[in-house]
Amino acid sequence: MATVVVQIPATLEWTKVFEATRDRGEFDIETDGATTVDLIVDSEGEQIIKDAGIRKQGKPADGGTRYKIKRPWKDKFDREWAAGPPDVYAPDGSKWDIDTNGMIGNGSTGIVFVEVYDTKMGKGCRLKGLQVINHVPYGDTGGGSNSIKPKNYTDAAPAATPPAATAAASDTSVGDIPF
Repeated sequence: MATVVVQIPATLEWTKVFEATRDRGEFDIETDGATTVDLIVDSEGEQIIKDAGIRKQGKPADGGTRYKIKRPWKDKFDREWAAGPPDVYAPDGSKWDIDTNGMIGNGSTGIVFVEVYDTKMGKGCRLKGLQVINHVPYGDTGGGSNSIKPKNYTDAAPAATPPAATAAASDTSVGDIPF
């Protein structure tokens, strides 16, 4: 089978798809990093993954199942088509401009394009690109329960010094176990 590209609708998290944000973890040293995206898919997305023969195992997540899809920054065999930045598109189909559109925040929704190809060990896959449909700006928490709401402590009176701890009288002697 030739390489095919499948389109998976998903909620996007941890989108590291630009050169400045690519993942440079210890697992990707020989490829000078990798671009990655976590997909949270519903049952329809899971069926697309299964039908394509993608062998990745998903993990339960709020709203569905989480999969991590990667693309190496540099290919071990210098094949330009197998590495480098993925194609990233805005909702209108134009190329994503990080200066204009900003970073892609958790909770954005979109279509992830995944290349599926044959290997000696079964189907392999790599990130080809993604199109953001509903953009959540990076760092936008939406005021939910995870928001930090700092309090002003500068006008508060200093707390009283706690009393010094006193040793409790004990019927146990040194070496006795107190229980």
